[in-house]
Amino acid sequence: MSTQYVVGVDLGGTNVRAAVVDSSGKILGEARTDSKAMEGADVTLGQIIKAIRAAVADARVSEGEIAACGMGIPGTVKNAEGLVLWSPNFKDWNGIQVRDPIAKAIGAPVSMGNDANVAALGEYAFGAGKGARCMIMLTLGTGIGSGLIIEGKSWNGVSEVAPEMGHHIILADGPRCSCGRYGCVESLCRRDAIVDRAARKAHQGRYTSLIEKSGHDLRYVTPAMIAEAAREGDQVSIETLEETGYYLGIAVANIINIFNPDKVIIGGGIAQAGDLLFDPIRRTVEVNALYEALQVCEILPAALGDDAGVLGAAALALQSLGVSL
Repeated sequence: MSTQYVVGVDLGGTNVRAAVVDSSGKILGEARTDSKAMEGADVTLGQIIKAIRAAVADARVSEGEIAACGMGIPGTVKNAEGLVLWSPNFKDWNGIQVRDPIAKAIGAPVSMGNDANVAALGEYAFGAGKGARCMIMLTLGTGIGSGLIIEGKSWNGVSEVAPEMGHHIILADGPRCSCGRYGCVESLCRRDAIVDRAARKAHQGRYTSLIEKSGHDLRYVTPAMIAEAAREGDQVSIETLEETGYYLGIAVANIINIFNPDKVIIGGGIAQAGDLLFDPIRRTVEVNALYEALQVCEILPAALGDDAGVLGAAALALQSLGVSL
């Protein structure tokens, strides 16, 4: 791999980001462009190819030195067939062939995976999960994504739709989730659920600095505001993160009891709350996880931030070439 490189592509509903990466995980060049998600598959595929070529140019390498490309795509992906069966962020992406036109355009093989699984692979290969035998990652944001890495390989289940740890039910009579079920982790811990939790407390007549921070309109509260207010001692915000951490702790305890991992990685924007969120997670896990499984498991914040997607996609490409991560 001394003269060959891979490209990692992180495809989102707003942007597509591509990066040229070497086998150590160093980003040599990158590019970002509008994914044009609502303009149809052909347009979006063109944007992906455009971003890849711009990243290659930015890295100052030739296209012939690109040995493989990996992609993280939101939705249900069939890597072996090169298909995206469904993606919530793109117009009419139902059974779309994605791999072949990109591979033909760039002259290199393409591997694909669900974006959360790919980000988890990035953390395993180059981030907080490095060296783990069994690693689970939860990504906290608009929804809750997850990935499972066992002995260096992403585990996606028989139908390549696993793991959906954000949709395991932890409160049977809990709030309705976007998946249609009730009491999923996501329904209790996604971005809007956290904001609603804080707003309900304020609507009960309790004072909170979130009122001023949001310009006296609680519809504009964000998890970042809640974390900031909690650091400043705001009780409503502290309680909001405590309760969120409790539910996440129940989820993580279940994960530990089922998979016996050595690392659980938690990332995404909401995880930026730090110990205000991680402390109640860890306390809840200590009470609810099986003792022997708990002794070997670390609960850690993700390390790669926004780079997890492109580095995970690059790791997928490296694996396709037989490189051991």
